[in-house]
Amino acid sequence: MILVADIGGTKIAAARVGGDGALCSEIHQAPTPPEDAPAPDGTEPSASSTWPPGEASASSTTFTTSAGGAARVVDAVVELLEGLRGPGDVGVAISAAGVVDVGAGRVLSSTSSIGGWGGTPLAERVSARVGLPVRVLGDGNAFGVGLAIEYGVPDLLALVAGTGIGGSLILDGEPVLGAHHAGGHFGHVVSAEAAGMPCPCGRIGHLEAVASGYGILAWYHANGGDPAVTTTRDLTRRTDELARTALHTGGTALGAAAAGLVNAIDPRLVVVAGSVARAGEVWESALRTAYRDGLIPAVAETPLEVSDGGAETALRGAAHYVMRRMKA
Repeated sequence: MILVADIGGTKIAAARVGGDGALCSEIHQAPTPPEDAPAPDGTEPSASSTWPPGEASASSTTFTTSAGGAARVVDAVVELLEGLRGPGDVGVAISAAGVVDVGAGRVLSSTSSIGGWGGTPLAERVSARVGLPVRVLGDGNAFGVGLAIEYGVPDLLALVAGTGIGGSLILDGEPVLGAHHAGGHFGHVVSAEAAGMPCPCGRIGHLEAVASGYGILAWYHANGGDPAVTTTRDLTRRTDELARTALHTGGTALGAAAAGLVNAIDPRLVVVAGSVARAGEVWESALRTAYRDGLIPAVAETPLEVSDGGAETALRGAAHYVMRRMKA
């Protein structure tokens, strides 16, 4: 058995996974609380950089807050893992937001979704607390490995749109990590639809600024949307033209980016996943139209699938990646 955690900008999920790759426990999730919610020790958090709030329900009472920075996140991860721990656990796999040096188990840099996250020696800190060896993989790459398992293919391009946008290029079952550990950070390609919009990474005009959950809502609010709308789920329930346009713009941007990546990489399959992938017909129609219209003839038949995979996919992917190395 190994313990697995998935650390994102709006929630942390954790479970136990057996040697066959199957989850052997319920998934425990710790949602990021609102800005004014107290931390577990009763202290008040500083202004939160996590927006929109997460939409997952929690099966654990552990709270995390991005405003508390890396130390609070590590505390929350350890609390979840210790709550799941059982006999026979031999290691920990972590899927983590940010640019991750897999060999060192360190988060090199990140967007504003987790304050102070860049530079965190994550594997070292968690291992010191739980007394088990820890390996860390970027969350987009973990999701990509999980999707390759679910679809039964050795190669695919994964685009994961949630609070931010990440993903992975999977070749022969392995993620392409890149020369600088940034492989799969597709949310930071330039997007025409995001022109002039600030990205959580600090740059302007990146895909994440318009096509992530954060980005779709930012576009909606910047164009006069109702401030009471705080999640993409809220947005999908509205019937006004501005809400539909926000979803259409986000879907168009993501579809166009997917087409550009396919034209350059020529993968066997494209899978779009994450919480935004459940944004409904307006969003998906725009995604598919922009994708189809952007492909060059040589790759025009490359299939695009929309997955409803969630935390389980990332957890299984991280576990699979780590277990392959434990057995090597």
